[in-house]
Parts: sequence; structure tokens; C-alpha cells
Amino acid sequence: MADRDQQAVQRQQHERQEHGFNRRTFLRGASAAAGASALGSWPAFAAKPVEIVFMHVWGTPPGQQAAATAHPVQLLIDAFNAKNTGVTVRGETPSGDYFATLQKAQAQLAAGRPPALVTTPWSQINFAIQGLGVVSLEKISGNQAQQVLANYQDSVLPLVTANKETVGLPLAFSCPVMYYNKDIFKKAGVDPAELFKDWDSFKRLGPKIKAVTGNPILGLGNNADWEAQSIIQCNGGRVLDDNSRPVWDSKEAVAAMQTIADLNKGGLYLQSTVPEANAAFIAGSLAIWMASIASLGSLSKQVKFELGTSPFPVFAGKPRKMSSGGSFVGCYARNKDEQQAAWEFIKFVGSKEGMGVWLKTGYLNATKFDFPMLPGQDAAYIQLREGLTRESAWPGSRAAEIQKVWGTYVERIWANDISAEEGTRQAKQQVMPLLPKA
Repeated sequence: MADRDQQAVQRQQHERQEHGFNRRTFLRGASAAAGASALGSWPAFAAKPVEIVFMHVWGTPPGQQAAATAHPVQLLIDAFNAKNTGVTVRGETPSGDYFATLQKAQAQLAAGRPPALVTTPWSQINFAIQGLGVVSLEKISGNQAQQVLANYQDSVLPLVTANKETVGLPLAFSCPVMYYNKDIFKKAGVDPAELFKDWDSFKRLGPKIKAVTGNPILGLGNNADWEAQSIIQCNGGRVLDDNSRPVWDSKEAVAAMQTIADLNKGGLYLQSTVPEANAAFIAGSLAIWMASIASLGSLSKQVKFELGTSPFPVFAGKPRKMSSGGSFVGCYARNKDEQQAAWEFIKFVGSKEGMGVWLKTGYLNATKFDFPMLPGQDAAYIQLREGLTRESAWPGSRAAEIQKVWGTYVERIWANDISAEEGTRQAKQQVMPLLPKA
């Protein structure tokens, strides 16, 4: 899948420009709050100040131009550092792609220079445990872990739980939604609620939307396997079974995959890279963009038209069953002082103050803290109330390879390069040797 890394990069780049949150103004307040802290102080567990690396995907990768406005993750780091606790966090972004960042962390682990903290996608929890040796929150914090985790919604904690331990702190919590250009819908005389009601309505009314722009109307905003999971589940299928074995070749899954392929045949689906689809939507030539709710903040500032959001269409007579997405903050430090320093930062991230900074992104609120909903987030919260499933947790130490194989076939099926039935069969055949032994 040649464009997969580009797609993931674009997904993260969308999330950098957020809500006019001025870094200088924020730091002025944070510094004032930290004024009582003595410069040069350091934590009781360390003999001297400790600096740790937080490797994440929301900064500026090497060779790329920095965003004009600091992403909330940097504001989060800056606010913590302004407290002068004796722990200094330094953010690093080797790539805007989750897995490329994990690979960099793996290389540094092998070299004996592990980053203390790394953003780890839900889908790679098994790789984090089996391939990278992520350290549980209970091991780095003792009894304090439950005090912080008590601030999180009960439905979120299973996403970071394995072997009865918490492998990281939930941070980026999202689901896919449909973004749409209200101006185009008005010109077409199409009611968004009617078009997004179900996939049959989408196919029936879609040509009216296309008549306004002369272009395909639906584009992809994330890695295709994530969107495919939600679409398959909404038709009663699954990607992986309870034993983490692929079942994406069921009749329900095949029919769901064929739905998007049929939209492509009808000229309604934009066959392009994610950056191309994003540019087309922002420019107003693409009417609908299916992407993470985390893109809401950047899109709201970039588009010149009236922006709308909607839950995904359903399959007639079947409930919507969307997938969650995002990542947790995992600790990979091997040094005890660095582990304790990492916990100091994690505690801040999981506090109401820390979450108040982070939620400027557009990500969903995974905590019990009360924060106002951003305009346009209602579509995602509707799906959350309906019940989100875990993003497919790819099995074993070769999890990333399995995900890449499946993602490649999703793109091929939707492009009508291969039939849904044959594509799902071949994908399953190719991943079987990569699965851990039963």
C-alpha cells in the first residue's frame, strides 16, 4: 500500500492547526501558576533533574515545515515543564505516522536509548507488549495508577488493559464521522439527514450532489482499514474474531466492502490519496469526506464553506457499530528514574488541567471531567453513546504487517482492482502465516 504512510501523515497533519489556541498566552498563564515552584528543584526519587523524551506524532517531522500554531500536545508539554517539578519533557516527532514512530522507538530500544513515552495506537497494543515491552502504569506508579484512571470513563479503560494491567494512559480517542459541505447540499436540494440515513439513500441521492460539482462526492480521510472496520461492523460482520483471527471474508463483510466499491463504479467515490481527498474537500470540489473527528479543529479553520458533520450511514434495518480510534501514551523507559519521571508527566496529562489543553484538538473526551462539546462533535458523540468497539488490535509481534496486508486489499477492493469476494479471500490467505501460533 504505497500511500499508507502518506495517508497517516496527512491524518496527523490535519490535527495540528487547532482553534487559535495561542501558545504564548497559554504559557503566560501556566508560568504564573507555577510561580511558587522553586527553580532547580527536582523530584524526590531522583538525585538530580531528569529529562525524558515523549515521542509523538503531532509535531513536525524532520524536513517538514513547522505549523504556524503549536499543537495542543506541545502546549501540554510546555505547561508541565513550566511547573518546574524537576522533570523536563522533550517532545520528538520522527514521523507523523503512528507505526513509523513505533519503529523509531523500537530502534532506540535496541540501541539502549529508549524514549520514555511514545504515542501508541490502540491497534498496536499487542505489538507494544510483545514487540516493544511497554511498561504498565501499575509498575511505574504502584497504587497511584488507580487514582488517575478513576478519572476516565469505564468504557475507555478496556482499550488499554491487557493481562489485567493498564499498558498506557488513554489520550487520543476518536471515531470516524462524515464531514460535508453544507453549501453544496443546499445547491443540490438534498437533505443531509436523508442522504446519510443509510447506504441505499446515499447511493440514491448521491448523483444529485455530484450534479452540482461534476466530481465524485465521497473521499477517504484516514487509513482505509479503519474506515472498513466500521463499515463491516455496521453490516453485521467483523474484521477479527474473538481469537484475533481474520473473518473479513464473511458474507456480511464482503457485502459491506462491495458497497463502497459500487459507489466507485457509480462515479461517487473519489479514488485518490488521503492528501488529495483532503485538498479537494477543503477546496470545495469534494462534497463529503469520511475522516476522524480529530480533524474537526483544523477543518473548521481551513474551509471557506459551512461545515457539517454526520454519523455514518447504516445498512437498512441494522444498528450502527462504529470503531474507536486513536492512541495511548505508553511508557518504554527502562531506567527507574525515567519511569518515575514519565509517571509525573502522565499524571499531569490525566488531570483536568492537562485534559483542558488536550481537548482543544477535537478528540473526544475520554474522561469523566466536564468539558464543553466543540461545534460539530455531536456526530461523534452520538456514535459514542451507541457504543464504540475497539479498533482492531492486530495480533502478535507481526501485527503491523498484518494490518498493512489488509489495508492494501481494502484499497484495492474499493478501487475495483479486485472483487470484494476475491480480495477478502486473498487477504486472509496472505496474513495466515503472519499470525501467532494458536
